[in-house]
Amino acid sequence: MAVARRGKVALVCAGGGITGAVYEIGCLRAIRDLIDRSLLDLDIYVGISGGAFVASLLAAGVSPLEMYEELVSPSPHPLGVSGAPLFRFGTRQYVNRGLRAPQVLRDALLNGFEGEGHGPADAVLTLLELLPAGLLENSGIQEYLAAVFKSRGVSDRFAALGRELYLVAVDIDSGEAVPFGAPGHDQVPISKAVQASAALPGFYRPVRIGGRDYIDGGVQKTAHISLAIQRGADLVICINPIVPILNDTTGGPLRGHLSQKGIGYVLDQAFRIMLHSRMRYGLERYRREFPDVDILLIEPRRDDMRMFSYNIMRYAARRVVARHGYRSALRTFREGRRRLRRMLLRHGIEMRDPARLPATPEPHPYRSALSRQLDVSLGRLDAAVDALRPRAKSATRTKSSK
Repeated sequence: MAVARRGKVALVCAGGGITGAVYEIGCLRAIRDLIDRSLLDLDIYVGISGGAFVASLLAAGVSPLEMYEELVSPSPHPLGVSGAPLFRFGTRQYVNRGLRAPQVLRDALLNGFEGEGHGPADAVLTLLELLPAGLLENSGIQEYLAAVFKSRGVSDRFAALGRELYLVAVDIDSGEAVPFGAPGHDQVPISKAVQASAALPGFYRPVRIGGRDYIDGGVQKTAHISLAIQRGADLVICINPIVPILNDTTGGPLRGHLSQKGIGYVLDQAFRIMLHSRMRYGLERYRREFPDVDILLIEPRRDDMRMFSYNIMRYAARRVVARHGYRSALRTFREGRRRLRRMLLRHGIEMRDPARLPATPEPHPYRSALSRQLDVSLGRLDAAVDALRPRAKSATRTKSSK
């Protein structure tokens, strides 16, 4: 029988835009029912891009059950607060760029027709300076999370959480990944760090924090599992929503090559190949360099057309994707039942029989946000009491033996 370790358990939520975050919530809903350890009381949380949104809510005490119900049965006030728009147009940025038009046009003409080695292509590139650094801005993410934290009496500061939370963004001027929440980077509000980590280049504008501009944390690494290992985790549960499709060009649902579907499909697949290959390379290296660390990876299968068919920024498909994430995690545990049970037991975690779980989870018994919050608080209290019971029994045995 495996001897249980008493090291740290980490959850890593990789990047994947809005659709990826929804998929992760569905997976977490299944994991909640599959293991006997609360996902609200893990030791380390790491979030990147859309995964930063999910990880920050978990670390702040919002349960997977509550998040999942908000996706499949949305209320007028998600998680008990008024929703903010996920993105805004930011008219001022376009106006400011327009004011620069005369100078930019002059520079374009000079670059295109003067000097050795210059040509029309240089003029076109110069004209791109008329566009802002991103089409939209995502301050609504920060505003919404700040409101959720405030409504639950949770601080928007890393130091006040009582558990480790790391949200990764990339400094666009230095090219370095910055783990907000780590020493030296823990003074920024959590909600602002999530906004920075989720600033998808081109789509969202970089987020300025402390005089530096930050973009999506997935630009440098897909999951940043190494961060959890460096912080002492010996079990890492990683959810990765982005995989390239394995397209059957002869009899598959796409009925031919991806290139026949146009540039959108080609760019999407190339993006997925890049992210997933980095992820696989990292996993191989971590398992070689840290053989005592167990990594439980949950991701869509390569033939998962449903995840491939939805744009990563598509929120309208949230019900379908959330349910799909639940079934995807359930399938992972069913197919690897014996291996995963042994893995989890090594860390003192019992795994329930995945065959006993329904294909669609039971709805939350409480409809109001207040009732759901109270239910989560009582659940965490029960878990804390259960954790103390073995210690109390051990202390009683010690006294009786004296």
